[in-house]
Amino acid sequence: MKTITVQVKEDHLETLARTKPMAAIAELIWNALDAEAKEVRVEFIENALEGLETIRIVDDGHGLHYDDALIVFQNLGGSWKREGARTHVQQRMLHGKYGKGRFRAFSLGNRVEWCTVYQDGDQRFTYSILGKAVTPGEFTVTDPRGAEGKPTGMQVDIGYPPISVGQLRGVKAVQEVTDIFALYLRQYPDVRIVYDQVPIDPANAEQRYTDYVLDQMVMENGEHVHAALTVVEWNLPGKRGVYFCDEKGFMLQCVLPRLHFRGFSYTAYVKSEYHRQLDKEGLLQAGDLSPDVRQILDAARRKLREHFTLREAEFARDIISEWRELGLYPYEGEAVTESDFTERRIFEIYATHLNQIFPDFATSSPRNRRLVLRLLQELVKSEPTRVARLLDELVTFPEEKEEEILELVQQ
Repeated sequence: MKTITVQVKEDHLETLARTKPMAAIAELIWNALDAEAKEVRVEFIENALEGLETIRIVDDGHGLHYDDALIVFQNLGGSWKREGARTHVQQRMLHGKYGKGRFRAFSLGNRVEWCTVYQDGDQRFTYSILGKAVTPGEFTVTDPRGAEGKPTGMQVDIGYPPISVGQLRGVKAVQEVTDIFALYLRQYPDVRIVYDQVPIDPANAEQRYTDYVLDQMVMENGEHVHAALTVVEWNLPGKRGVYFCDEKGFMLQCVLPRLHFRGFSYTAYVKSEYHRQLDKEGLLQAGDLSPDVRQILDAARRKLREHFTLREAEFARDIISEWRELGLYPYEGEAVTESDFTERRIFEIYATHLNQIFPDFATSSPRNRRLVLRLLQELVKSEPTRVARLLDELVTFPEEKEEEILELVQQ
């Protein structure tokens, strides 16, 4: 048995140990994926009183060789991952580079134990590493012993978790894990993550996936920066966010809650090599307070508004076509005069908006929908702008749609 002392100031370790719980969980999952795990399971083990006793992360990767452990646990920032951008065997993209993930585990509990099985030649060995939050710079390492017949991999047990980690469970937590690993799981579909007994499956949860290249930007230091935007629309509603990622799609920071586009649940990933530099300088966390981050965010916001304007137009066309096929559309034939066309356009803006924000209307019987659409037609025919005021009182009718209607009425 050996004792390892980390060669770095203790206050720096304490800062790492104060990471947000979900960020710490994500780091441990990334460590497993960087070890070429095919399956990673995050389990929450309760005691007899149904209180959370242990957080466990289990993977079937290569494990950590004993000789490597003596080096990487002693030297913060000396990760082998900095030598290359991909894993040794499967050539997957690497996430971690600075060896900080293991210390962030202490934000999840006061006692952390790593138990690993690794291959050395034609033999397998196992050992464990124990660390405590009260002494984050010291680790106790057991001597390796034979582990023939056992699969390689790593099990991390985090004991005595604080009450605050309760936010790691539930639907929102699963959504957050899905957001973080969606791009990676799309690229490596043979990888499986099971979080609190729920398989993370972005492919089935996705409704639409769209990539954009943003216009080149010039930062304050004169550097020309390229960035891309990926918009993932989800089948289920949920509060998502805008994530800054490196050029490979690895999430670095959730910079702001999502911009709200009614009727759409989505996550936006802004990808750029420049984000790694901003992250090292601590500027990503500053959000709009950093001029560089603000410029990139503004470009992403513009593209998102453009994207969802087009999506709303597509949505409206599909709904109108469906109503025509079902005989629910209250107008017959094609518009002949300019006033007929304007009236129909105003009706369609109102009707498709109602369909989008009221699921009960969208799923009601054809008879009920026909009645509502016919009444709406009569309101539009008599007082089109009054409909906007009524809707604004009841459902906060979007200002940009109201302006579009006013412009149509004036024409």
